[in-house]
Amino acid sequence: MVSARISVNKILCETIIGIYPDELYEKQKVEFGFSFEYDCEQAISEDSIDKAVDYAVLAEDLKIFVSSRKFNLLETLTAKITEKILAFSPKITSAKVYCIKLNALSPRVEIEWKK
Repeated sequence: MVSARISVNKILCETIIGIYPDELYEKQKVEFGFSFEYDCEQAISEDSIDKAVDYAVLAEDLKIFVSSRKFNLLETLTAKITEKILAFSPKITSAKVYCIKLNALSPRVEIEWKK
C-alpha cells in the first residue's frame, strides 16, 4: 500500500456558531483546514483522478456544509467536518481537522480521527 497525506488549509466561510445570544443569528467568519491519508497506489499506477480522492470536491463540499449549518461549539464543528471527511471516500484512512473562529479570541480546535 502507498499512502499519501493531502493537506488543505485556510478555507474561509461564514456560519452561525456560538452559545451567546448575539452569536445565534449573525453568521461569523471561520477558518478551517484539513489533512487526510489515503491509499493512493491505484491512483498513482493509473495516473487517474478517478482513482484518487478529489480534495477540491471535498473542500467545496465541506465549505457548503459548514455555511449551511448552525453549531454551538467549535469542537462540534471540528468533529462534524472530520466525520464528513472520513465518510467522503472509503480510501480515506485518517483525517485531521482544525477550525478557528475568527473573532477577538480566535480560538483554535484540532481533532484527529483514524478509521
